[in-house]
Amino acid sequence: MVVKIFYFCSMVKSQEKAKIKLTNGEEIILKDFFYANYPVFNSFAAKYIPDTIICEDIVQDIFIKFWESRNTFFNIFSVKAFFYKSIRNSCLDYIKHQKVKDKYIEYNKPVEESTQYFWEEVIRKEAYSIVYKEINKLPKMGKQVLLCALAGKNNEEIAQELGISVNTVKTHKSRAYQVLRKKLIGLTLFFMSLKNNCLDSIN
Repeated sequence: MVVKIFYFCSMVKSQEKAKIKLTNGEEIILKDFFYANYPVFNSFAAKYIPDTIICEDIVQDIFIKFWESRNTFFNIFSVKAFFYKSIRNSCLDYIKHQKVKDKYIEYNKPVEESTQYFWEEVIRKEAYSIVYKEINKLPKMGKQVLLCALAGKNNEEIAQELGISVNTVKTHKSRAYQVLRKKLIGLTLFFMSLKNNCLDSIN
């Protein structure tokens, strides 16, 4: 594993400016794609295997295969579908080969291998990734207010924690929601396209 991690880190560093040409004319910068999606893919793998080290190893292996294979992808959706499908299959293969996990496999296999379970986890990870990416672009106070709200805190609790009035909290939330609505207007189309690519790849 140590050798693989060393190779993996060296690959990302050495290919800092490497680009992957998609058949629809777009390009993916390997380094940017890695840093934007690596945590999301690790979290997705963790839904199958509750072991951080194993999950990281699997995701790193998929990134290496992705780069070395030089497969042709039509768009970003087909790229992400490749990763989600590959991670899912690698996780299930790992579980199947763990003899000490026989009871775990018997109980979880029908759920984990279902298409619905797979898609629900894909959309959950992508939604969190996109929403939090947009939240991080908000002004500092608006970002803090929204993160507190997403953590389940009410207006009074947010006001107390941030040292502002309740009305100020409401104002920041209103402005933040307006910005997010505009930014995420294409979210449904994004998920429909990603879903079609993901489900086509596992059917």
